[in-house]
Amino acid sequence: MGITGRAPLVRLVVLAGLWGSSFLWAAVALKGLPPGVLTVVRLALGSALLLGFCRLRGIRIPAEPRVWTHLAVVAAIGNVIPLLLFAYAVRSIDSHVGGMLNATTPLWTLAIGICTGATGRIRGRYVAGLLAGLVGTLLVIGTWPPGEGLPAVPTMLGLLAAASYGASYVYIDRYMSKIDRPPVALAAGQLVAGTVLALLTLPVTGAHSLDGVRLTPAVVLATITLGAFCTGLATVLNIRQIAEVGQAASVVLYLLPVVAAVLGWLVLDEHITAGTVVGTAVVLVGVGLTRAKRPATEDRRRIPADT
Repeated sequence: MGITGRAPLVRLVVLAGLWGSSFLWAAVALKGLPPGVLTVVRLALGSALLLGFCRLRGIRIPAEPRVWTHLAVVAAIGNVIPLLLFAYAVRSIDSHVGGMLNATTPLWTLAIGICTGATGRIRGRYVAGLLAGLVGTLLVIGTWPPGEGLPAVPTMLGLLAAASYGASYVYIDRYMSKIDRPPVALAAGQLVAGTVLALLTLPVTGAHSLDGVRLTPAVVLATITLGAFCTGLATVLNIRQIAEVGQAASVVLYLLPVVAAVLGWLVLDEHITAGTVVGTAVVLVGVGLTRAKRPATEDRRRIPADT
């Protein structure tokens, strides 16, 4: 259990950039789109991109009912639920706070993995890395102006979204990472399933607020970026990462506060304090500690999709 090798490290950095910036893009997109509508459009754009890529490359989308059952479960807990919850949350809290709440996902992943028996033997170095990442995240959170507390409901929504992401890491590692299909094909199927599920939620989450849609250039750009890159491309990279490194892939979420803080400084002219710098360093130390090699006895062989 851990992140080693050049390819996983590159994916770690790219995923951190995509997901770390997604809260900033979401904050812009939500100025013109209701949360439910944004979720549907985001997933639809991501699925359209991946389906087009699969068609051009001649990659077959899985057709087995059992595979689609797994795809639907992952789409629900790894896309629709957390995207909706975070969309509602960041309407009342700053976008970078959403990234900080999302950084609790590795702890949720570990807790859910232990409760379900999916984690196996836990190495002390990996736990130390998770705890270091948590401390670093708290240090970054501590840079908020004194006396500014977080509203309870949006904060709980963000934590529930992070827990949902954690459940998806455990589920993907246990089931989808063993399916013998290209990651892009699985990602395309997952986003198609997510689009359908998100559409089914529209009567509750978005239909009543369609009058509030305002498609400014900034809103359109932010929505396209969220769908094509932060959702479509990121889903492919995430499935591939989990297939190689298991639940350790969730440590990418510890980098999100770092990315959010840097983007806030570059784009929104937010002030970077000493606490942010120290917290960033501790987070990176935590990620480094998770780079322990997995036990040689761990079996990550793939199984055919139709078994």
